[in-house]
Amino acid sequence: MTTVLSTELCTYEERRAALLREAEGKFVLIHGHDVARTYNEKMDAIAEGYRRFGNVPFLVKKVVQVEVPETFASNLLGIYRCRHSATLDRAMRSR
Repeated sequence: MTTVLSTELCTYEERRAALLREAEGKFVLIHGHDVARTYNEKMDAIAEGYRRFGNVPFLVKKVVQVEVPETFASNLLGIYRCRHSATLDRAMRSR
């Protein structure tokens, strides 16, 4: 099964070495197998992606030597904690 942007991610990996040599620290715009261009600013790459390809999936990725996964906390955890804090506190104290 193919996922959204899988072609673009494969294209990035295939061209990663050359991108690192030529554009490390910049943002690359990829659509399908086409590496469109690199940009100094992320928003410039995104704007060009919409201008050039329209409202379709395309990849804008920072060219870096080491990939650092980004994690995001869910706001739902905070809501759960607020609504159920007394219950959670009692459960934690009873251990």
